[in-house]
Amino acid sequence: MNLFIMYMAGNSISIFPIMMVGMLFLRPVKALLTIQSTFKMIEGGQAILQKIVYLFGNLACLALALYKCSSMGLLPTHASDWLDFVEPLQRIEHSGGGIILS
Repeated sequence: MNLFIMYMAGNSISIFPIMMVGMLFLRPVKALLTIQSTFKMIEGGQAILQKIVYLFGNLACLALALYKCSSMGLLPTHASDWLDFVEPLQRIEHSGGGIILS
């Protein structure tokens, strides 16, 4: 479901995609912080396996949120993102959909 929502949100910088990415990041963090209270009713040998699956599912959602932030350009990935005096990277090559660019 989260994959579909992130696909439909797009990569533009506007309020809707940023809210979706924010919620995709905050929900797993809250779930990971309350993992003990979530599983307090479950006991036995299967409880640890269920906690591990729950943990990996929430970590996958966090990874998806970080990937979406990266694809939207919200994460600093170059030195020019951190330092004002460093020039941004110049694109060496441009391409367009079947049109020759000169």
